[in-house]
Amino acid sequence: MALLTRQRRGRRDETVGLITDLEPATPGAKDYLQANRQAWGIENGTHPRLDISLNEDRCRVRHPNGQWILGMVRRVVISLYLHWRAHQPKPRHKSLTDFHADLGEGNLAKALTFVSPQRPKL
Repeated sequence: MALLTRQRRGRRDETVGLITDLEPATPGAKDYLQANRQAWGIENGTHPRLDISLNEDRCRVRHPNGQWILGMVRRVVISLYLHWRAHQPKPRHKSLTDFHADLGEGNLAKALTFVSPQRPKL
């Protein structure tokens, strides 16, 4: 374990504890800082999509199984979105909202191609 003091302009210093499985004598300050930044990399990559676009933090499901299922469904949606975005003409300009709109009611057949190997007949 180590203590890390974050210093930012215009804000008070913040001291946080870092927990790692590294031996205390092994890592230096730079190693602890890198481990801390890597831990946030996952959070920064999925959090905006889960919380802002898919409203995960506003979800009122409290049963553990329901939370787990909805969490997995949300992550599947993100995976499908990333696949969809990779095949768009200007992928950097496509958001999760664009994905939702593209797969809305008017494009149900297109949406079903993600889950069915055959072209659906409506």
